[in-house]
Order: sequence, then C-alpha cells, then structure tokens
Amino acid sequence: MATATATLTAREILRVSQDKSGTERSIDEQHEANGAALTVHGIALTGTPYSDVGSASDYAGKARDGFGQLLADLESGAFGADCLAMWENSRASRQPREWVKVADACRDRGILIFITTQRRNPMFDPRDPRDYADLIEESLKAMRASAETSERVLRALNANLNDKDGAKPQGQIPFGYERKYAMTKVNGKTAMRPTGQKSDPEKAALVIELFQRLRRGHAFLAIARDWKERGIKSRRGNFLSAQNLRAVAARKAYIGIRVHGGEEFRAAWPSIADYPDSPMTPDEFETLFKEVQVILADPGRQTRKPGAGQHAYTGTLVCDPCSGPLKVVKAVSYECRNKGCVSISKDDVDRFLTRFIVGALALPDTYEGLSPADTADEGLKGVRGQLSAKRAALATWEAEDPETPAEARLIGRKITKLEGEIKVLEVEESTMVRPNPLSSMFPAGPDVEARWAAADVAVKRQVAALLLVPERLGEIRVQRSPRPGEKVPAAERLTRRMA
Repeated sequence: MATATATLTAREILRVSQDKSGTERSIDEQHEANGAALTVHGIALTGTPYSDVGSASDYAGKARDGFGQLLADLESGAFGADCLAMWENSRASRQPREWVKVADACRDRGILIFITTQRRNPMFDPRDPRDYADLIEESLKAMRASAETSERVLRALNANLNDKDGAKPQGQIPFGYERKYAMTKVNGKTAMRPTGQKSDPEKAALVIELFQRLRRGHAFLAIARDWKERGIKSRRGNFLSAQNLRAVAARKAYIGIRVHGGEEFRAAWPSIADYPDSPMTPDEFETLFKEVQVILADPGRQTRKPGAGQHAYTGTLVCDPCSGPLKVVKAVSYECRNKGCVSISKDDVDRFLTRFIVGALALPDTYEGLSPADTADEGLKGVRGQLSAKRAALATWEAEDPETPAEARLIGRKITKLEGEIKVLEVEESTMVRPNPLSSMFPAGPDVEARWAAADVAVKRQVAALLLVPERLGEIRVQRSPRPGEKVPAAERLTRRMA
C-alpha cells in the first residue's frame, strides 16, 4: 500500500443519487468526511470538486457531467493534484469499464487514489499491481451491489404492476387524483410508499371539464387561457399550459389503466369520474375519453395561433364569381381575397349565417345525418357485449379460492387468458369508437341560440366548416350586388350550392 506524505494535494469526486428515502450521504457530508480523513493523512484539498447528482451504475438514464470532466482532466493532465479523493469507490463509478478508465488514467499520470471509507488503508497507488487489482475488485463489488439493487427495484415494480387488485400507483400523481401514503418497511428500511389513489372531487371535475370541452372542439390554448383567468393551478402551484393539458388528455390513468414500458395494466385505482356527485358515471367518462382520443388523433384537427381565426365564417364563405376565399377587411366587410370580385357587410352576413346555423342545430336531422353507420354501431355493440361478458368472467375467476396447487394453476391460466382477450377487445373497441363529429363539437340540446352565442370562436369555425359544405347544408357563396351603389340585404346576395 502506498504511503501518503504531508506534501500531497487532492481533488474530490462527489456524487449523490437522487434518493427520496434520505438515506444517501449528501455531497456536503461526503466533502466533510473526505476533508477530515485527508487531514489525518497530511493531505490538503485543492481545486474545485467534481460533483454529480444521479446514478453511477449501468442502470442510469442520464449522463454525468462531473465524471466526464474528471476523466477528461485526468487524460489531458489538467487534473492539478497528486491524489483523487472520494468517499467510496462507487462515488466515481459503479461501472467496471468506467472505473478501469479512471484507474488507468491515474496510473499513467502517477496520481494516487484515496477512498475515505477504506479506513485502515485508504490510499491506493494504481502503479502497484496489487493496489490496481484491489481497485478493480472494489468496482466489481459495487457493480454487483448495483445489480442487486436494480433487481430488487424491478421485482418491486413487477409486484406493483401484477398485484391481484390491479397495478398500484407509482411515480407522479396525475392531476385530479390524491394519493394515500403509509410508512412501509422495504429491505429493512422504513420509507413512505403509496397505498392508494382516488379522485380529488374539485380537481377531478376539472379533468372531466377538460375532456368535455375537447369533445366540443375547444383548443388547448383557449382552455389554458380560461383556466389561468380562473386561477386554476397544478399541485405544484403552476398554471397549466396548453402542453400540460395535452399531456393530461392523453393519460389513460383517468380510465383506470396504468401504462408501463408500452404495456397496459388494469389499475388498482378508480376512474377519475368515480366520486360522489360526479357529473358522469365511470362508463360514461370512459366513452368520452375514447372519443377525445379519436378527435386528438385526427390528422384533420387544426389548431390556430393566438390572434388567428378570430371570425367564425371566413373559412367557409366563397366568392361566387371566381370561387376564391373571402377575407375580413377592417372588421366591417367580407371581400374576395383573390381579385376583389365582391364586398359585403360583415355584420349582415354574420347575422344571416348565425340564424341559419342556429336553426339547423335545433333540428335532430342535422345530427342524425352525421352519425356513424349503423353497421359500425352494431359492430361496436358486439365488441362491448363481449367485453362485458369477459370482464364478468374475469371477476368470477379472480374471486375463486383454490384448494389445491393444481386448481391455483388452472385459475391462473384462465385469468391470464381472459386478460389477454380483454386487451385485444379493448384495442378493437378503441378503433371502432367514432363519435358524431357535430355532437363532439356542439352537443344537441335546448337553448341552441344562447349556447351558440357563448361558444368559442374556434368551435363556431369548426361547426361552420363541417356543415357549410355542398354535401350537407350547402356551400355559402357571395354573389355580386344586383344593384351597385345600393345596400342590398345579405339574403339576396348569398346563395347555397348543393352537391
């Protein structure tokens, strides 16, 4: 073992894993322990420590900047000290290939390695074959400990995913839920672990509102602005952006499904709509959730930038002479965008089209004409019938109490088979759910005029674009004025072209 002298200097490598249990020794604690041990051996700390927060194992997901800089300085000669100090060898790396690089670089530059936790003989000289072999052996021990930890974590994760009552909650709490925790012993240590998850009625109502508004055609940006004005914030106290809301809208946790590694598991927690005085049942919310996924996946769905698309009918009006689009000029008139063929009062046109569309939306025939085909409905009913039957069968088998190992194996096979069949049917159901596009944007019901007046401009534009086409209510075309110089009513200049 190398003998330290009173003239040596050392630089540290400090690292702490992101450990919620609080059992990891902090960077400050490592620095303090290193300094005390080095002082005993007559070694002075110098330079800025290399530091990392994160895993040093093969199972780490992120690069470690401090370690990379250390290796670069060792290889380039910029290290600037006689000794590399660390609390334990895993603070540098638990990966043998990385540890070999450190040991080789130190050996080539004549740099000693000081490991604080090796109390009897903390100093190693990589140029000494025995010390070098001891360093490599220490790295293999660290790798084995890391692998065992990873195995324990994966075992716990698999147990959570395959619990008989459904996959347990883990990770971030979804907006709209609240989670229960309890002190649990894990590997001899006591730590807080989630024991359940249920809807927070106040926030859950907002999640349901989000999905209802998306079905009606509201844009994420408009909802985010509205929620900000209402003071609605995330659990961390931040306003939810359009990107945050899009992530919320995609979370299958809200219908009792946990997703891990691309695979779906039945969750132990209830639907977000499962709470007293919820505006809809869990089954109704699941249907709504799936309808919204279809809407969001539609490549024809368009979003608009702030300030764009402020007028309900500009996207549907057509110039009759040249078949070109119309634009709004100074918020007072519609004019042909191509050649200026026509110009007409915007207020007159808007009043006329509003009466026309409101009248159409009050008629059941307008909605029925846009419903999915009967054959698709029948097919969907069949799939849902099979799903109900298989879910009931699964519940029956899960409630069985086997008396022998053979019965337990049989029940296990039945449950596995049913779970696989249910997943296949759920995928088939999701591809068949085709919501009525008009009902999704503007549900049928009373008070059409008042609801239309209160609707977002984006919703009005989508409804107008859906209905004002030749195949439905007709394409609205603006003709030249029959009496130039006079104010001609919009009804005399607007014509409908049908397919």
